[in-house]
Amino acid sequence: MTAPRRGAGLPRIDPARCTGCGWCVAVCEPHVLSLQAGAGRKTSTLDDEAGCTGCALCALRCPFDAIRMVRRPPGSSDSV
Repeated sequence: MTAPRRGAGLPRIDPARCTGCGWCVAVCEPHVLSLQAGAGRKTSTLDDEAGCTGCALCALRCPFDAIRMVRRPPGSSDSV
C-alpha cells in the first residue's frame, strides 16, 4: 500500500487576521496546528511542517481568511 500524496502547500497564518478561534486547529487531522498565547492574544501556529499533509482544511475552515496555502519549499518530501 502506498502512502497518501501530500498536498503541494503549507498553511501560512496571518497573525493580523487570526483571532485565535481555534477552528483550524479543530479540523487539522494530523494535529500540526496549535493555538499559542502571545502579546495578549491567541493565534494559530503551524508546529510541524513535515507532518502537514497540505489538505488545506484549515484554510477552508478559517472564518477570517487568516490562512493561505503556500508552496512547499524545494526539496521537501511529497510523500507521507
